Amino acid sequence: MARRNEDSIRTKAAGRNAPTGAEGRFRWWRVFLYASLCAVTMVGGLYAWRRTEEFLIKDDRFRIPEADSLSGQTPSLEVEGVHYASPSQIRHVFASDLGRSLYLLPLNERRSQLLAIDWVEEASVSKIWPNKVIVRLKERRPVAFVRLPAAGRNGSPQFALIDREGVILRPRVLERFTLPLITGIRETEERAGRRLRVRKALSMLNDLGSLADPISEVDVSDPVNLVASEKIDGRVVLLKLGEENYKSRVSYFISAYPEMKALRPDANVFDLRVDGSAAASVAGKPAAGEN
Repeated sequence: MARRNEDSIRTKAAGRNAPTGAEGRFRWWRVFLYASLCAVTMVGGLYAWRRTEEFLIKDDRFRIPEADSLSGQTPSLEVEGVHYASPSQIRHVFASDLGRSLYLLPLNERRSQLLAIDWVEEASVSKIWPNKVIVRLKERRPVAFVRLPAAGRNGSPQFALIDREGVILRPRVLERFTLPLITGIRETEERAGRRLRVRKALSMLNDLGSLADPISEVDVSDPVNLVASEKIDGRVVLLKLGEENYKSRVSYFISAYPEMKALRPDANVFDLRVDGSAAASVAGKPAAGEN
């Protein structure tokens, strides 16, 4: 009996808490109204953005003026920091943007194209509304000349510049560079390999200090055995220096050279890779002894 009374009480309580038909319909209408409002807001926002985008694309105020037919330049493309790089090569990167809206210019893509130019180390591209583009460049700094192997069997060696990162640079302006000459570098090898060879040569020259003044060329064909061409006593000799103790080895050669010259006047190659000694020889012939 008690059990029946409890069930009856629970049934009545549930009946009192259950929503009526009118309340249920009101809740559904509220959900529908909220969803409709969100949909209208979204559609309105997309429509407004689309109209704004069309305005930015089509309005002539945002159009980058086309280049002058004679000079190929436009005042709306301003380039800063260019000296060695080719101005026409830089302008060509933006050729397809001229005559179009500034809004359509792809900044990241244009920056990547600028970085592909050999002389460009860093680049930034900025949009200046309504229709101007500013390009800021940092150019690579050459650290040495390189003599590259001939391209063909009957070709002649080519000269270029190179930076610390192993990037081959070809000068486009007449300017005098006072830089060392490095040989034994190939343009076809990986840049990491060129970078290693360049830094080995620069490390050697830096270690030598003033002793490097008579050196006219550094051969880095074998990066663990650098060969320096040095002018001494009116002629050029080859010094095999290995990969360490450059200063002490060249100092020893300078002090011992008069004696070596007396013993081997025809010698033009000196192997200094063993500290405190030198093996003298003639290019193309084996060494004849040590001092």
